[in-house]
Amino acid sequence: MNTTSSSRRSFFKKAFATMAVVPFMGEAFAKACVAAAAPVGKKVLKLTDKAAKRLKYVLDATMSKHKKYKQGAICGNCKFYKLKKEASGHAPCSMMGNKYVTTCGWCKSYRLDKKKV
Repeated sequence: MNTTSSSRRSFFKKAFATMAVVPFMGEAFAKACVAAAAPVGKKVLKLTDKAAKRLKYVLDATMSKHKKYKQGAICGNCKFYKLKKEASGHAPCSMMGNKYVTTCGWCKSYRLDKKKV
């Protein structure tokens, strides 16, 4: 067999394999947490609130420098985040006086809710 046709065949095998994987890569990147605008008419937690300061709340969990933070921990999968009342990526948090927090946020009171994973 000719080396040229063999390498061409190898090239096309790799190219088609890559094309088959590319559509699924978008889904992985889309799962990155993006905070939406705060819901209108709801009590939204501000970073200046006492509870937010005391619990080291951050709007973007990946920006937390706290020693308790672990990758993948966000308000959206915390047991204190009331998912049933979620509105535009925000929901009340019982640790923050039932004020609305972003699903992408994090605080040191975070506890994983295995039902939300």
